[in-house]
Amino acid sequence: MLKNRLIALSAASFLAFGCEEGVFCTEEFRSVGFEWTGASLPDSVYTVNVRTGDTLSALEKGFGTFFAVVDDSHMKSLSAEGDSLRTTVLDSTGSVLASTWYIVGRDRCHIVLRSGPEFLP
Repeated sequence: MLKNRLIALSAASFLAFGCEEGVFCTEEFRSVGFEWTGASLPDSVYTVNVRTGDTLSALEKGFGTFFAVVDDSHMKSLSAEGDSLRTTVLDSTGSVLASTWYIVGRDRCHIVLRSGPEFLP
């Protein structure tokens, strides 16, 4: 019984540590995005990091009415202070349905939303 507890405690301790010594990160995967409230769903969403000029893509399509703008996979391309991200929402003909700005930074573990809309259009 004690052996099982030690194994469980060791596993939990291992999972709680981040890559850097003394940093504790959760195992969640974070994304920043918006809920689409318009009548018909967008065909595509693209985001450009103004600082780097890079186009960021999170999900190929929306998840129901949620569309991700950026997620934890982009941590290395974001500054800790926060980058301005220009997001454009298009319909199937390429017409702009909405355009907005997000400011997203990062800490040692995850991306961090500084500002940006929760709902569009």
